[in-house]
Amino acid sequence: MRIRGLILLALALAAAPASAQQTTAPAASAQRMVMTWIPPYAIDASLAQLKALHSGEGPSKALTHIALQFWHPTSSGGVTVTNAYDPITPAQIKRIVAWGHNHGIKVVLCVYNFDENTQKWDWAWAKSAFATHRAAFAANLAAEMNRLGLDGIDIDFEGDDNIIPDRLLNKDKTAYVAFVKTLRAKTRGKHLTIDSFSDQYNAPNWNWWTSLFPYVNGITSMGYQYIGMNAPGGASYASQRRRAGANAPKLMLGLPSDRNTWQGNNANDQTHWFVTTTKVGVAIWDAQFTGSLWRQAPVWQNLRAVSGR
Repeated sequence: MRIRGLILLALALAAAPASAQQTTAPAASAQRMVMTWIPPYAIDASLAQLKALHSGEGPSKALTHIALQFWHPTSSGGVTVTNAYDPITPAQIKRIVAWGHNHGIKVVLCVYNFDENTQKWDWAWAKSAFATHRAAFAANLAAEMNRLGLDGIDIDFEGDDNIIPDRLLNKDKTAYVAFVKTLRAKTRGKHLTIDSFSDQYNAPNWNWWTSLFPYVNGITSMGYQYIGMNAPGGASYASQRRRAGANAPKLMLGLPSDRNTWQGNNANDQTHWFVTTTKVGVAIWDAQFTGSLWRQAPVWQNLRAVSGR
């Protein structure tokens, strides 16, 4: 996901009106992933919202996974906690893990390649870890996950085609898939997810999904406000689901928690779409849930039905 919501896909808003809000708790479904991220610059604000309940409903009852977006790669294949914000300590991470586990939520390590100094997504930096030092990087990620008692790893490496052309980014698909395969071997019994762009541009993108699905528990399509239940063309939730094919149950569609309405429908209706399908999970950027509808019961009733919790 983009730390500042930077998604390059430009789509027109669909004209479909929002339907009536969901007001009753839907029937529970088989469990699908419902995931969110705690960004390194908003830990306290995120925790406050994760703990909040609204008429008895809230994130602690609906989420299946929380990703801690706290780690950077090193150019030599190491792993380090970001130092761009207030210090993040192992004790603080363990407290979050304990809270998640007490509520039946898996907590995973998220490693990302946004350079806070340049304010850019640095693909060359990520590539130096996953391609040049593939084995060491996979081993170091697994070791950090195990050291902190985490339940898995989320890879948020993003290649921006405004910086590196798509034709060059796509040449890195083989090395990226090889890295994910290597990491899978190091994380047996743990959850492994990756974050992808929601169309054919940038890296990784939906043309990489077929090669990646065999090695992961889930792929997030980072469309956020640019995809939706009534979005046009390939940006519709149904089109995204079709793109995943038989692997749709491993797909998580990105939703923006800072918006009440996007692509012509409100957050209550957008989340209820997932209740009406037996496939596809949800990934929410981010855990601050600043949109007012995200601080009310209907959204969490819907997401609780999706996760089957």
